[in-house]
Amino acid sequence: MLGVETRFMIKDMYRKGISISEIARQTGHDRKTVRKVINGDLQPKRKESQQPRFRKIEPYTEYLQRRMTEGVYNTRKLYREIQTQGYPGGLTQVILYVQPFRPPRQEQATVRFETEPGQQAQVDWGSCGYLDDEERHQTLYCFVMTLGWSRMMYVEFTPEGDTSSFIRCHQHAFEYLGGVPREVLHDNLKSAVIDRDADGTIHFNTQYLDFALAMGFTPHPHQPYRPQTKGKVENGVRYVKGNFWVGLHFIDVDDINHQARVWLDTVANPRVHGTTGETPFSRLPDEHLQPLPGQRFDTSRISYRQVGRDCLVNYQRNRYSVPVAYTQQTVMVKETEDQQIVLVSATGEVIAEHPLLHGRYQSSVDPLHYAGLPDPLPHRGRKPLAFQTAGDADDTFGRWIAPQVEQRSLHIYEQVLEGSHD
Repeated sequence: MLGVETRFMIKDMYRKGISISEIARQTGHDRKTVRKVINGDLQPKRKESQQPRFRKIEPYTEYLQRRMTEGVYNTRKLYREIQTQGYPGGLTQVILYVQPFRPPRQEQATVRFETEPGQQAQVDWGSCGYLDDEERHQTLYCFVMTLGWSRMMYVEFTPEGDTSSFIRCHQHAFEYLGGVPREVLHDNLKSAVIDRDADGTIHFNTQYLDFALAMGFTPHPHQPYRPQTKGKVENGVRYVKGNFWVGLHFIDVDDINHQARVWLDTVANPRVHGTTGETPFSRLPDEHLQPLPGQRFDTSRISYRQVGRDCLVNYQRNRYSVPVAYTQQTVMVKETEDQQIVLVSATGEVIAEHPLLHGRYQSSVDPLHYAGLPDPLPHRGRKPLAFQTAGDADDTFGRWIAPQVEQRSLHIYEQVLEGSHD
């Protein structure tokens, strides 16, 4: 008895105008059989006494339905997921089950533009919803880089959309790919392009240009309103959102990026690419990328703050101490990639280093920064309030900066109030 897939193929061939004799020759079935299939139903009627056939996918249809409500229609992704649950069947059953529920796609024709090995990488920098972290509602950004020739891909997610994060993602991508292409094609985003004149003159972000010069690539913003010039990475973004991101469950950004790295190494880059017919991993050695520079580019976030009279610098709602000699001076604050805060004086001297504090309204204090300050004089038995620091401050330091409030018994205030009514 012919299966549903074979019946569909025969009917489809006949619908396209292929003769019964030719269908019989191509499929290896008798012409009477072919004619019977063409004139019959796709799914033959079962005899009343015949028990319905058990399908291997049946125990997993509830899970597939739930994943499709989450927007997951990629059958290879679903196939991998139910395989881990013990599904013994093949990919075909998953495709046939999902196909009726898949929303229709509309594609526009474009001209494919191929590049030479090592010539170009394409970059896209977009958002993937929001992330609630430490009581903050942040946009979650997705960085995708795709090498034009091998189709090797790198993906990274970050809650920061500034130029430093954009550059860091580039650097991580080059390290993952093992080298640097000769040019990078990207959007006209502010992290790379400050402005574009009417005559086409491009004004680049100077920090990004410094990075490009240090790494040895030429940036190329694509022509506005012509996204097809960046088609490879646009396809890559669609692939990331459809195969990795959709239906993803995660704890935080670190967890997302860990899962993304596993996905890159086990799914995206070992797959046979639909255009090249080869895996990106197998083509990467022939990209002949430029070698990475010997020294990593400094991707620290730079800002400037004035030191308060309490020798503390406010940065992202937390406070960091500096030596007393720099009170009320303007200093440079560098937030490094390894989560350190480096404070630099106007002359370029590093005057303090602290671990980056997470959360809000915390303090990282080095008691030595207050050395030489006089001990405040005692005043009518005042006791200093507690001052919480990231380090172990001595008692002299605590008495110096803590606001002092005289504490009285409540009955004193009651006597004052009674006297005011006399």
